[in-house]
Amino acid sequence: MKVFIITLAVIVLYTFTIVFTQDYRQAQRNSYRVKYVCEELSASAATFYDKEQYSEGYTVFDTDQGMRAIEDQLTSLLSVDGGGNPISGSYWSDALHYKVYFYDDLLERKEYTDGNLTGTDSFSYPYSHNDSWTGYNTIITCPTVIVTINAGVGKFRLNFLDSLPNVIRSASHVWEDR
Repeated sequence: MKVFIITLAVIVLYTFTIVFTQDYRQAQRNSYRVKYVCEELSASAATFYDKEQYSEGYTVFDTDQGMRAIEDQLTSLLSVDGGGNPISGSYWSDALHYKVYFYDDLLERKEYTDGNLTGTDSFSYPYSHNDSWTGYNTIITCPTVIVTINAGVGKFRLNFLDSLPNVIRSASHVWEDR
């Protein structure tokens, strides 16, 4: 009987270990996926700029086109609908939220939250950018687009892991000085 109880305990412990390991690896892959999406979105938004201003030596982002590109790519890259809600078959269970910051040579900072303009400020180079979601702090010295995504909590099957933090990733694309 002693051997049976020990064998049963080992099987239960092994099952918990297998389930946690599989869930953890899936959460890690999806966290890397969110980071990749942040990098792609910031680079995509930075490709839209005012050509007339650029011919005069200034990099000024076309934020309307950049935000349109971000919204189009976000739905396909992270399997969410237009409102940020996960579609069926998506890994994510919570609604997705995102912030985009544009810093350009007109010394104007624009902040978008979930596709809506939430702030416009003037700034000067160098500027200390601090993201409230991640604590990401960097010095802006040239035109930059920063994208931060809050994808919510990863899916874990073990109930005692429900208090996990949200998956929040951030990336920036910088136009280097010419």
